[in-house]
Amino acid sequence: MKLQGTSAERFAKKPDPACSFALIFGEDEGVVADTANALIKSWEKADPSTVLTLEEDDVKREPARLFDALEAVSLLGEGTIIRIRTKGEKLFALMKEVLELPSERVAAKLVLQNGSLNTRSKLRTAFEAAPNAAALHLFADSASDMSDLVGRFLSERSVTIDPDALSVFVGGLPGHRSLANAEMEKLATYAYNLGRSVAVDDIRALCETNADESARTAVLKALSGEPEQAQAEMDRVIDAGLSPISLVRMFEMEASRMLEAHALRGDSGGGNVGMKLKPPVWKSDWPAFQARLRKWPAPRLVRLVERLHDLELMAKSPGGAGMAEAATRELFISLYKAAARAG
Repeated sequence: MKLQGTSAERFAKKPDPACSFALIFGEDEGVVADTANALIKSWEKADPSTVLTLEEDDVKREPARLFDALEAVSLLGEGTIIRIRTKGEKLFALMKEVLELPSERVAAKLVLQNGSLNTRSKLRTAFEAAPNAAALHLFADSASDMSDLVGRFLSERSVTIDPDALSVFVGGLPGHRSLANAEMEKLATYAYNLGRSVAVDDIRALCETNADESARTAVLKALSGEPEQAQAEMDRVIDAGLSPISLVRMFEMEASRMLEAHALRGDSGGGNVGMKLKPPVWKSDWPAFQARLRKWPAPRLVRLVERLHDLELMAKSPGGAGMAEAATRELFISLYKAAARAG
């Protein structure tokens, strides 16, 4: 079964009972994550379950962990929902075996989150063809989508907002759902028991103290090779208490965006491809972005993404937060020094 856009989102809220496996993919990992969460909640509502998150590397190294989890029946009678985040076709061979399991052997449900997959993807095709599976293709939010999303989010939390303030807030959101979700959470916290509608001045005041904005600026300054500015923003981030994993994820998103830009420029013969990226690179920001692309060719970015992935795993490990914070600072300094030398 294959579904796209709003049809895919509706399916996540009211899934087909015959569906045990779902591949959820799209260019905006935040939209993918939100839809995966909605599907998991729907399954939990129908059958109280335990959610088990498995790492891609662990599943590749020990496939038996996945099959044991799929076939195990809880002694308490609860179901199991397995979540795996992956990229590209890395788990295709394993998922092919999963989809071929006899239905009587499957006691759990599976959600596989992925990025962009084209129509030639073997993984996508396998989920589309399987009778007990669904492939949900999600698209990035438009400005109208984001405005509706913010309006619903605030309304559910009994927060009202002036139309002009909503327009300003949405206009300043990053073109990435997971970052936008964080911004909405901060706005809702700010407006809790405010006693009036959120106004434009409130939005501006909130943005002035935005730790995530400092973190994004720190990432861009580091990749641009501007040591003093990068370190100054990093100091603000540390003072604000932002977790190292949040900074690592911002680096991952920016490095992935730059990798996509390299690929698009190769396909189109160069030029400004900024508006095809998520979040987009506006025309005024393109020269600076292009300068960073020159400093960071694709092979260096691939190595950086791999190193960032290792840092994220370290941060998630028991007692690894402290080590990850120190390693993140070291990486940050080495990045802006390397970018400065590349200049």
